Amino acid sequence: MLTKGTDKWTVCATVKALEATIEGLTTGEEYSFRITAVNDKGKSDPKPLLAPVVAKDITIEPIIDLLFSTYSVKAGDDLKIDVPFRGRPHPEVVWKKDAHSLKQTTRVNVLTSKTSSKIVIKDATREDSGKYEITLTNSIGSKSAEITVIVLDKPGPPGAIRVDEVSADFVSLSWDPPLYDGGCQINNYVVEKRDTTTTTWQIVSATVARTSIKVSRLTQGTEYQFRIAAENRYGKSHAVDSAPIVAQYSFTAPGAPADLQVAHATKSGMLVTWKRPASDGGSPVIGYHVECKDQSSILWTKITRGLVAETQFKVTGLEEGLFYQYRVYAENIAGIGPCTKACEPVAARDPCDAPSQPIVMNITRTSVSLTWTKPENDGGAKVTGYIVERKELPDGRWLKCNFTNLQETYFDVTGLIEDMRYDFHVIARNAAGLLSEPSEGTGPVTVKDDVDPPRITIEDKLRQLVVVKAGEILRIDAEISGRPLPVTSWTKDGKEIDAKARVEISSTLTTTTLIVKECIRRDSGQYVLTLQNVAGTRSIAVNCKVLDRPGPSSGPLDVTGLTAEKCTLTWGPPQENGGAEIQHYIVEKRETSRLAWTLVYADMKATTCKVTKLLKGNEYIFRVRGVNKYGTGEALESDAVKALDPFTVAAAPTCVEVTNVTSEAMTICWERPVSDGGSSISGYVIEKREKSGLRWVRVNKKPVYDLRVKASNLREGCEYEYRVYAENAAGLSKPSTPCPLTKAEDPLFLPSPPAKPKIIDSTKTTITLTWNKPLFDGGSPVTGYSVEYRKTNDEDWVVGVGHTKNTEFTVVGLTSGTEYVFVVKSINKIGPSEPSPESDPQIAKDREDEPVFLISNEMRKTLIVKDGSSFTLRVPFKGKPVPNVMWNKPDVDLRVRAAIDTTDTCTSITVEQATRNDSGKYTVTLQNVAGTSTLTLSVKVLDSPGPPAMTKDSVSLAWSKPEQDGGSRITSYEVEALEKGQQKWIKCGVTKTTSFFVYGLRENAEYFFRVRAENHAGLSDPKDMVMPVLDFQHNTVFVKAGSNLKVEIPLSGKPLPKVSLSKDDQVLKSTMRKLMLILIFQCQLSIRQRLEEMWKS
Repeated sequence: MLTKGTDKWTVCATVKALEATIEGLTTGEEYSFRITAVNDKGKSDPKPLLAPVVAKDITIEPIIDLLFSTYSVKAGDDLKIDVPFRGRPHPEVVWKKDAHSLKQTTRVNVLTSKTSSKIVIKDATREDSGKYEITLTNSIGSKSAEITVIVLDKPGPPGAIRVDEVSADFVSLSWDPPLYDGGCQINNYVVEKRDTTTTTWQIVSATVARTSIKVSRLTQGTEYQFRIAAENRYGKSHAVDSAPIVAQYSFTAPGAPADLQVAHATKSGMLVTWKRPASDGGSPVIGYHVECKDQSSILWTKITRGLVAETQFKVTGLEEGLFYQYRVYAENIAGIGPCTKACEPVAARDPCDAPSQPIVMNITRTSVSLTWTKPENDGGAKVTGYIVERKELPDGRWLKCNFTNLQETYFDVTGLIEDMRYDFHVIARNAAGLLSEPSEGTGPVTVKDDVDPPRITIEDKLRQLVVVKAGEILRIDAEISGRPLPVTSWTKDGKEIDAKARVEISSTLTTTTLIVKECIRRDSGQYVLTLQNVAGTRSIAVNCKVLDRPGPSSGPLDVTGLTAEKCTLTWGPPQENGGAEIQHYIVEKRETSRLAWTLVYADMKATTCKVTKLLKGNEYIFRVRGVNKYGTGEALESDAVKALDPFTVAAAPTCVEVTNVTSEAMTICWERPVSDGGSSISGYVIEKREKSGLRWVRVNKKPVYDLRVKASNLREGCEYEYRVYAENAAGLSKPSTPCPLTKAEDPLFLPSPPAKPKIIDSTKTTITLTWNKPLFDGGSPVTGYSVEYRKTNDEDWVVGVGHTKNTEFTVVGLTSGTEYVFVVKSINKIGPSEPSPESDPQIAKDREDEPVFLISNEMRKTLIVKDGSSFTLRVPFKGKPVPNVMWNKPDVDLRVRAAIDTTDTCTSITVEQATRNDSGKYTVTLQNVAGTSTLTLSVKVLDSPGPPAMTKDSVSLAWSKPEQDGGSRITSYEVEALEKGQQKWIKCGVTKTTSFFVYGLRENAEYFFRVRAENHAGLSDPKDMVMPVLDFQHNTVFVKAGSNLKVEIPLSGKPLPKVSLSKDDQVLKSTMRKLMLILIFQCQLSIRQRLEEMWKS
């Protein structure tokens, strides 16, 4: 080290590790440091630190290494919270719980060391739950961390029970969740009830998920108490009880209804009305009860079967003439309220209606003539007279005009003052002495001589189109007036209407009526009423439409497109539609020989249709009837037509012949008919018959559109004949003339020639050739072959063999040195085929073929054998002349190590008791005058790991893959070592290859090694080394006589240095026993079967 301000470096520490602590420094002084490495050869160059260092204390702000922020503990168990921390100087530790200082008790203790602080809580309870805060403080700063502690226990009781709703048969309750949930979610609540007169609690529900419940099926008027408990996974809390609750409604019965009266009375019934009660008791009124009694009776009778929802009730079944009283009760959910006071007695009688409004018929200077109609209802007693009253306008009062009983419905009021204005009305009196209400007044009438033009008044509905259904009555009523009385006349479409059997006209002084009975379509039109007097003429028209069935359709009913089976009908819509739209038409037909009509279409929308399913040759009549919403109209009939086709069947097809005959099928061909009969040909039908058969059978199920068809599924050897029908719209034609009989058999031909023959061997007098079978045998099996040959300079062919069944033949008796070509012919029972293509020219001489190995791809794969077993490599070959065979393996004399057996066509090598040294490449060489061929085969012998390569602190191991991988790919190998004298195997490493370098061994120590293979199922059994490995010192290697020696020498250098090995100052060369291999990073020396001598290099 070097102190600032000095120039001298001093040694402050000597250590073997890679770090050192320097003591004895002066506080605040600045120092520089450097480091020097030392070995046996001396010291390295010093390495200075990057910057000078000031000797002073290191300060660190407190750091909390919080492992977890939340801790859970079950109630009754112990909890330990350990919080590691750091800081310089050592920080002060303070614990808080829920923002208050943590008090230590016999259960709660805090243990603090220099590096951590621990809280120990024994027998945890729910009070221990909460937020714990740890605070570290030193001179540099302060640091805090929060820890949540959850004690898992039964929950606390729920909040107070609230009563949300009370009724006669249910109570709605709600509550708040417990303040303490036990550290986990509340699963459910248990709700119980009890009658306050008992001590027994009944479970209402034990699976309430929410904080509310509706408890139903309670007894009205009974007092209940409820209790509720919360439940989580650790148990059920204490229950909280409610106050006693009585099951009853919270409202009262309604008050009495108001304003009870009889709104209307008849001889058999009355309408009683009332108003709702002033108070409904807090619950809506659901209905009313009505009671009734005779005025002379004291017994009230209920006349309503159920509740009356409205504020009125119609009473029926009363006795005429009696007086009745009524009272009403209101009811809500709470019950029935008090009744009303009884209404005034009301008699059961019909009232007498007022007469109609009087009509002024005539006015003079002193009188007015009135007329009216009697009341529609006389009140149950005959009307016996009328009272006519008048009133001077504008401020007069009503005065009686008649002083005697007036029974007629008209009256002349006299004694009036000219030019005064009056109003008149009439009152009816019946036999019971009851007076009706006054009729409606006439309106202001001025008394003076006057002439009024005719006036006509009709109902508004008559001013619009009057629609009458056929068969009903048309009635037109009109009120008429005028002074003097006008003359009345009726016309229709400009013609005066005369009274007939169906037409009735009736007139009075004030009305006229036209009645038409049993209306028909011709009654539609415009009816005009005309009034005429000296003051003028007035007319009014009424348009009438009679709704009836439609008239006949517009003709004629045309029949077109007639064939033997169908036709097309066309017509027009009816001119008279009966006052409604034509909905559809009914189309019918009948044969002229029958009277009954047959329905064709019941709902035809169009005015044209197609009629099918006619019988050929029959005569038909068709009719059409229109239909509207009032019924079916009159029919429109067609002329009689006969169902005949405008065409005939086609002529028979011609020129039927059979082609493409096989044993299973034939093709039949024909030509079109001369005539199609006026209709296009739609298809053909083909039939067949066996020679020995009588019945024709159809060939095609569906019509054939082409001029040919294939007949299949024939019986081999049978003779067949065929005929054809043509089909058009008129049907099938006559059959064609049958074709000649044809036998179902496969056709026979000469076979095709074989392929070009190949020369496979030759001698001075013979040539051997081979060929392939022909592609086509002509329908008959090939029975043999003939071989012919000729000299290349001759044209004449010589038969080498007339018949041979083989596809190989040797032609003998040839002239040595002469060139020949060959052809081959196929022979079946028909005869010989054409000759094959000529072979390549071949000279008759001894053949020389280059050696060739005849092995499969499987043979070329690596052969794997077990250590100690035997194996044989068998290699077939060919070549002319027979080649010489040689087996080779690097560094091994196979004539000594193996047994070699060779024939003219095969060679084999057998190795007994295979060892690791027998692994490698075996080369077999074939050689003759034609050439040389070489084949290399690989053999792998599975054995325990080989001897390791060593240095003073490392070993190189190698091994072979397992013979079985257990059905799963080998993923890695695990290497372990055991030092001699120790009991525990030590894992050296894992590798994916079959070799591994072990480093860090002790020099001069002996080690055993073992390897285990691993796949997805696990580790295999270990494979141990038989002999221990000794890590020798320095550059001396020891090896047992007769064993193999392998020395690995690590090396380095750029570029790669040239390496040579020497023994006793003589350079070593690679031989059969010695092999030197120079790799990139090492040099290897291998010596097989080491003799008893020492080598040094």
